[in-house]
Amino acid sequence: MSRSGPIALLVAAFLLAGCANYSSFPPLEGQESSADATQAPVPEVIATAIEWCVAREDYRVQEQPVDFALPAGMPAETHDAVSTQLVEDGFPRGLDASESTNPIRVRSVRLFGLKAMVDLSVPRSNGSEQLVTLELRSYPFQSWYVVAANRWRFNEDQLRRTQTELSQASTEPAP
Repeated sequence: MSRSGPIALLVAAFLLAGCANYSSFPPLEGQESSADATQAPVPEVIATAIEWCVAREDYRVQEQPVDFALPAGMPAETHDAVSTQLVEDGFPRGLDASESTNPIRVRSVRLFGLKAMVDLSVPRSNGSEQLVTLELRSYPFQSWYVVAANRWRFNEDQLRRTQTELSQASTEPAP
């Protein structure tokens, strides 16, 4: 048996990791996104994060369509690609992002090669939204999966109040 097979596979894995995406959606301040949000792995990463939230958060009955909104600046084709991925994974097709009234909001997506982080706001039955940051991982030729989750202890209303207070404080003259 030849030992070049496992070595070739290892070299291919390193090459794939070297060609992996390093990008952020929306782009970080002062930078432009170098990756296409409609191309793999972006739709799969987003769909995996949404599926995780539907399964583990107080979102809705799982048999209902999953409505979601993507970060500002992502093209409509990305929404279609994520919807297609969700349908392939067994979820009914949801509403178009503009038609949804209370969607899961994908706030940001950051890719670091075969790792990703996704920030989401998940509507809950009690009326508030749960902010969640998910860390996802993949290996060559394997699907993405969630390896860590952080459920934040503050909500959207608290963030808006804090932002308003900080904005007001920054415009007030110093004593």
